[in-house]
Amino acid sequence: MAPSDPFGWVGATIGGKYRLDAVVGEGGFGVVYRGHHLGFDEPVAVKCLKALGSLAPAEREAFQRMLLNEGRLLHRLSRASAGIVQALDTGAAVSPSGEWTPYLVLEWLEGAPLDHDIAARRAGGGAARPLAEAIALLAPAAHALEVAHAQGVAHRDIKPANLFLTDIGGRRTLKVLDFGIAKVLGELSSMTQAMAETGGALRAFTVHYGAPEQFHQRFGATGPWTDVFALALVLIEVASGDRALLGSDVTQLYIAATDPAFRPSLRGAGVSAPEAVEAVVRRALAVEPRERYRTAGELWGALEAAMAGAVASVGAVVPAAGTAPGLADTAYASAAVAAPGPAGAASALEAPRGLAGAPPALASTLAPGPAPPRAPLTTMRGITASAPPPGSLPPGSPPAAPATAASARRRRLLPAVVSAVALAAALGAGAVAFLQHRAPDDALPARARGGLAAPPAKAPPPPDMVRVPAGRFTMGSAKGGKSERPPHEVTLTRAFDLDRTEVTVAAYQRCVDAGRCTPSGLHGPRASDADVEQRGALCTAADPAKAQHPISCVDQAQAAAYCAFVGKRLPTEAEWEYAARGADGREYPWGNEPPGCAHAVVSRPAGQGCGALGKGTQEVGSATAGASASGALDMAGNVWEWVADGWDPGAYAKGAQTDPQVPATGSKGVLRGGSWDFSASTAKSTFRLAFDREAGDVSTGFRCARSLD
Repeated sequence: MAPSDPFGWVGATIGGKYRLDAVVGEGGFGVVYRGHHLGFDEPVAVKCLKALGSLAPAEREAFQRMLLNEGRLLHRLSRASAGIVQALDTGAAVSPSGEWTPYLVLEWLEGAPLDHDIAARRAGGGAARPLAEAIALLAPAAHALEVAHAQGVAHRDIKPANLFLTDIGGRRTLKVLDFGIAKVLGELSSMTQAMAETGGALRAFTVHYGAPEQFHQRFGATGPWTDVFALALVLIEVASGDRALLGSDVTQLYIAATDPAFRPSLRGAGVSAPEAVEAVVRRALAVEPRERYRTAGELWGALEAAMAGAVASVGAVVPAAGTAPGLADTAYASAAVAAPGPAGAASALEAPRGLAGAPPALASTLAPGPAPPRAPLTTMRGITASAPPPGSLPPGSPPAAPATAASARRRRLLPAVVSAVALAAALGAGAVAFLQHRAPDDALPARARGGLAAPPAKAPPPPDMVRVPAGRFTMGSAKGGKSERPPHEVTLTRAFDLDRTEVTVAAYQRCVDAGRCTPSGLHGPRASDADVEQRGALCTAADPAKAQHPISCVDQAQAAAYCAFVGKRLPTEAEWEYAARGADGREYPWGNEPPGCAHAVVSRPAGQGCGALGKGTQEVGSATAGASASGALDMAGNVWEWVADGWDPGAYAKGAQTDPQVPATGSKGVLRGGSWDFSASTAKSTFRLAFDREAGDVSTGFRCARSLD
């Protein structure tokens, strides 16, 4: 049956320049039309958001402003990563049916959402994929998410319907859809009421892929770690062909997502997986957000390393499919048919097409054959689900508890069930019952309780990075400018590695050659054609002799994309300052004396020339006397360095903070460290410069960081 056109837009023109020709998809968030850009004579996708007509005028204005900001963010992210659907325009108009409809204009993609592909494979009897193929398939989405995560931006609704299979240059790849939509809908205070009035069931996240913190705020705030949880669930589904969270209503899914005694796993879904890979997925699905990988890049780096280790150890025994650690004395129920989530497609929904093929070496090594079927389990409600096969519990698991102990366990679970029932009522959940027995907490292995074993000793940093330990320091300066005050105590709870020098032109070019970075060049909202012509030649990449100079003329998103390419991220502003000045509060990275010629490449008054060090950028690490407390070079001068944070003039007034980071959602970002064309005063470790996040100038560069846990 063809999708409906609730707005009556088909055949009409929206925004004065987009003719809407047909409805191609409809989901919880909105209706997707195939449109035609009348000026460019090209197809576009236009997504009109639903159920907003009842908003008051002030709320409409606020929503449109938020949507515009998120559209700008999406545009910036898509410029830095080909794995994110490109936003072209945003606006609002009254439809032919008389309804106020905010809309997004997106690039047109030929292909199908990943959920359609999974469903088609399931209908053909071959939904499961070899694990290596599943990891390779999802890698473009993970890399795209890392570009956003490196800037503190989370998607919050990762699911197969928001991952679009398409062909780019003849190669099958994934693109991430609906960035920012969940955020703007979730932040609009009257959205729940508006949806209730229209009888809708829109949620700011999809419960089949929801992380604990999305179900209940007691688990903490959402963030990039929320996407990590969802991405691990999607991996299990792509590899097995079945959803990872078992349940058909919000109550069931709330408990499945938050109960430490039941953790989804590859083996539990019938996938042959090495223990190292299973451990990575286990950490990604930890109930406590602080125990997960912090970004998609960290997760995917760990997954690929685990797979590489498994391939290198071909002689090792791969555990049989079906083993499910952490399912001690657990029974669960799942409805046979679950209601589909919002489609969320951003372009044509043509017949799904499968992958061209799996990487043969990995597939043959790690997928020796079909997984054994899971035995059916009939619950007390008569709902058929899958039970772990005999012998699937880990060694040392306690035997089934007697009836009296089971009764006590049910009593302990009651508050969680009551809370879940209340949540289900609030979200309009169905009436399917859910009952789960679980072993007492003291009888479960540590990993089943959500705990982690003591981490192994950390390997030393590679030669091109320095190790910065966790610690406490004073951020800001009472003697500095307004944006540096007031000084306040900051605690960084995790050690990290930081690039010893700024990223070079040669290193950045390798990312461009790989198709993961866009070329540098002078650009930005305020860059005129005259600026580009007159000053563009000063970009370091424009001079072949500057291969070892720091890359310049890159914006914040381009910097984040490079860091993701090498398995790293941009440092937060707090991390950058701590690495620069240390815990002893030094004014400059090297100490408190002003920068001499050997300390920093900065602009100097006439008569204070420094030979080669006084003429534009220099090769990274040239100012050898300027090493910071952590041993990093060029943290003062050469080029400004992007950090992951957005600009918040009031951030320092919030007092003492732990692991602070300002989400990069506004138009301004933060540059640190001064540069060759700015005075020495800007090279102080506390100096902050607000700068257009979309701008790449002759002195904007960066360095990357890497988390250690």
